[in-house]
Amino acid sequence: MPSLSSAFRVLLLLLCTTLAPTAHAILDEVSWEATRIVRVDGRTLETRVHHAKLKERISALVKGVEINLVLRYDRKLVWQMTPMFALAAETDISAMDSPANIRVLSRQQVGKETVGGASSTHWKIVYQTRGGARREGEYWQNGAGVHVKSRFVVSDPEGKERRVELELRDLKVGAQPPGVFEVPEGYKVMPLDTGALLRDVLGF
Repeated sequence: MPSLSSAFRVLLLLLCTTLAPTAHAILDEVSWEATRIVRVDGRTLETRVHHAKLKERISALVKGVEINLVLRYDRKLVWQMTPMFALAAETDISAMDSPANIRVLSRQQVGKETVGGASSTHWKIVYQTRGGARREGEYWQNGAGVHVKSRFVVSDPEGKERRVELELRDLKVGAQPPGVFEVPEGYKVMPLDTGALLRDVLGF
């Protein structure tokens, strides 16, 4: 099991960098719920994801602490919530890479493959971030329009490149309760960097 700090940073890396394959996934028109397996530099983290277009809620248990991250591209916000403290850290993500400012340079269909027991189309993609970096990635999309698997490279805040793979399991397509994409009543919302709250209250 990864440490709380490393696992949380993995989640932040995936959500707050939000490069092209992840950006494509956040645009999925169809709503769904699934277990998402996250692999970064040989580490694996299991998360639970609720998805609607431009919205995702990602939950994980790390060393017994529940962590929930809600990505709201429609409002250009991320909330990091820790239920045991009834606290939510709110961060403006308007300056980060997003579906609106990533330029797709090319896309090539590789073929058909089975992912999660269903036929999916495998694509390779070349894209450019808002900062001008040229990246390559690949993703698999099923017949319902869900990105069930993706592989790509992101740069962490220190500039180190990290290889990321995401894969969905136990996928259930269907409408999601709107409340899963909101901060629960009774939570104190703090306008902080998403990492700062846990560093302060949990001491890492």
